[in-house]
Amino acid sequence: MNSINSICDLCLKSSQEEQEILSDLAHARSKSLDDLRKEMLYGMHRNLRQQAEKFTRERLSESEKKAAKLQERLKEREEELAEDALDSLLEGEKSETVAMKIAQDKIRKELQSQINALKWQPERLSEPDLEKALENLIEKGDLQLDKGKLKLTRKGARRLASYILKRVLETLARKDYGAHRVEEDSYGAELSLIHRQYEPGDDYWLVDVETTLLNAMKRNAGSDEKMSLKLEDFEVCETVHEGRMSAGLIIDQSGSMTGNKINAAIDASLALAELIRRQPKDSLKVFLFSDQVKQVLPWDVVNQSTAGGSTDIKTALAAFRRSVQSETADKQAYLITDTESNTENGEFVGFEAASAGIISEALHYRREGITLNIIMLDENPYLRELASLLARNNMGRVFFASPQNLGQVIIESYLGKKKGRSRWSAPVAPGARESE
Repeated sequence: MNSINSICDLCLKSSQEEQEILSDLAHARSKSLDDLRKEMLYGMHRNLRQQAEKFTRERLSESEKKAAKLQERLKEREEELAEDALDSLLEGEKSETVAMKIAQDKIRKELQSQINALKWQPERLSEPDLEKALENLIEKGDLQLDKGKLKLTRKGARRLASYILKRVLETLARKDYGAHRVEEDSYGAELSLIHRQYEPGDDYWLVDVETTLLNAMKRNAGSDEKMSLKLEDFEVCETVHEGRMSAGLIIDQSGSMTGNKINAAIDASLALAELIRRQPKDSLKVFLFSDQVKQVLPWDVVNQSTAGGSTDIKTALAAFRRSVQSETADKQAYLITDTESNTENGEFVGFEAASAGIISEALHYRREGITLNIIMLDENPYLRELASLLARNNMGRVFFASPQNLGQVIIESYLGKKKGRSRWSAPVAPGARESE
């Protein structure tokens, strides 16, 4: 039993290491092997660096062993040449001719060349070391390598998305999910991924048998007594209100959204895409914007680089609105930004004119029944003013959040809506603050 547990722990550790490497790559500014290697030399991409450095150490150790063996063979060859030279000199051959034979000996020269090649190879992390560290993920189909550039595949992005979503849901599962009203325009209910302890009065069909048995096994681990079930072992699945939703993630890619902010937006996009993928009636559209707007596949957000430039929120909002105009569904837009809008239709217009454009677009949203959720990753005065304008006119829900809880804000809002809470009462994740 202990050996089986050890194998399972090893598999889990290996899987987690690979997921963390995928996360490093998703957050990398450049996906070229050369750029990644240079960044790792400066301490970036910790998980990938640690894995690649194992191959660096193995390479150097192997090279040292090879060099020692070659050095032995070179010594033996030089001894053979010395004996031949002595015989030649005794036979009266000129010393210059003997010396020339030794200098031009092909075997000796080849051995010396191989030793020098091993001696002068890079002692620091090399591109081949990095490629070896990624070999397993490439073979599994999680990554593609083409002409020195990496790309996360759909499979790799989904694998990473499952990992991120699991972490977010584990955080949310620790919160108190009480009873909530279900609106009448429903399609029924289904079980969610959120668990909680059984409480008297819960329907028995909600009991998660697998989790309950695992809890009992953990509690009885190491005991010689027959396994028993206690009330504390029982867990139930939360029911989720089932209605069709068309969600949109509208992500700011301007120059200020670098580092932790864009990384958090990527993770939130992957987590929401994975959650929505499990809801056959729901759909997700992802738009990236700065002074230009483009739509990308939800999983492909990991392969996009930060665009830079100014910020055109109105055009980005309009792009999502137009994309769902013909759909009959609960339409939810999640705008993620950290700076004030200053551009409209590719032209710089300043904050005041851009804000007027956003208010105009928010009116379109209200008329067309689209819920506007604006998540702001900064609290500069311009953003506070825009939030106040929207809140006063009941044109959208505004959060001031941090990169650390961005995923929780979006996932909890989505789950809250699926539970049938009223339009403006989606929950606020820990640390997030809704604007007044």
